[in-house]
Amino acid sequence: MSIVDIKIPQVGESISEGVLVEWVVADGDIARIDEPLLILETDKITMTVAAEATGRLKTITLPDEVVLIDQVVGTIDTSAVTDAPQVAAIVAPDAETPAEPAAALEGLSPAVRRLVAEHGLDPSLIEGSGKDGRILKGDVLVFMERGAAPAQETPVPAPAAPKKSPVVPPGERQTRTPMSRLRHRLAERLVEVQQTTAMLTTFNEADMSRVIALRTQYKEGFKEKHGVGLGFMSFFLKATVEALKAVPDVNAWVDGDDIVQNHYYDIGVAVSSEKGLVVPVVRDADTLSFAGVESEIKRLAQSAQDRTLELSDLSGGVFTISNGGIFESLMSTPILNPPQSAILGMHAIKKRPIAIGDEVVVRPMMYLAVSYDHRIVDGKEAVTFLKRIVDCIENPERLMLEV
Repeated sequence: MSIVDIKIPQVGESISEGVLVEWVVADGDIARIDEPLLILETDKITMTVAAEATGRLKTITLPDEVVLIDQVVGTIDTSAVTDAPQVAAIVAPDAETPAEPAAALEGLSPAVRRLVAEHGLDPSLIEGSGKDGRILKGDVLVFMERGAAPAQETPVPAPAAPKKSPVVPPGERQTRTPMSRLRHRLAERLVEVQQTTAMLTTFNEADMSRVIALRTQYKEGFKEKHGVGLGFMSFFLKATVEALKAVPDVNAWVDGDDIVQNHYYDIGVAVSSEKGLVVPVVRDADTLSFAGVESEIKRLAQSAQDRTLELSDLSGGVFTISNGGIFESLMSTPILNPPQSAILGMHAIKKRPIAIGDEVVVRPMMYLAVSYDHRIVDGKEAVTFLKRIVDCIENPERLMLEV
């Protein structure tokens, strides 16, 4: 018998513990090397840990328990893949397995498997958004919300279930659940920002007509050539780089009694994940084309969804862009992402009447907000910075010509 210990991996110098959120492979099932094994949540990142060997899993630590770095949380018996006939049927790709309902549940996480079984759903009909098409819990809930039919032949739609809706016992007026470590750390950082910075916000608005027209004209050819869609974020990210070059005070931060000036452009893009807000970083955005920016944003967003982001994906950003517009937010005051000195808030595009010369016309407008640390960025610089972004968005050819 060959036993391999499953240890909580090192994920960063400042991280000493986390929470084992979920075993992707159930106790007693076969884990496969380099495939998802467990989900670990720390105060900075939620990530999927892959198996280091193929064999039968024996769990030691239960889900939702606090674990230390290098702690042994389970074992993998590598000899089990050869001493059990039923395992060989699972591992060998050419082996024939009975077409039973349980066979359709192979490869699903325990949470997804339970949800699918409870509602009698056919996993083959559910589109997975995880790595390599893996079905996540959210995919099942979305499938149910659309009124998908269960696996039984009776064409009765499954009851709609709002995503993440809590199960409240009858008669209960309140429920209490522990805050996740990621949410707890986020709360600490938000309070810390309010207490340690002199944060102010300036607002402006941008006419999105020309960006929308440009996207409409070239989006099909862009996707055909580059294999990725042309979104609004690439325009704003490139505009942000131009504004940082024009107003370098915004690309700096306070370190004690010193001002640290950045001479690179690693831009964070805030992404709302199932476990909270994360800000993966687009490295050297000034050197990337629009297609390069879109490809990197897509990769990072997918990694956040799959919980495969690494700590290096989240560190070192000099500026952050947050897009509340995807949730139909019309205006907000974004909070700084320390130690950065500024953050841009995008919002929903709404058609509004505006004055152009002596005429009133209806245009697709977006409110923009820049929050900044007044200890290092003066009001003039903040307003100039945001106006530069507006100019680039209203005249997108400036981004192409870099003028």
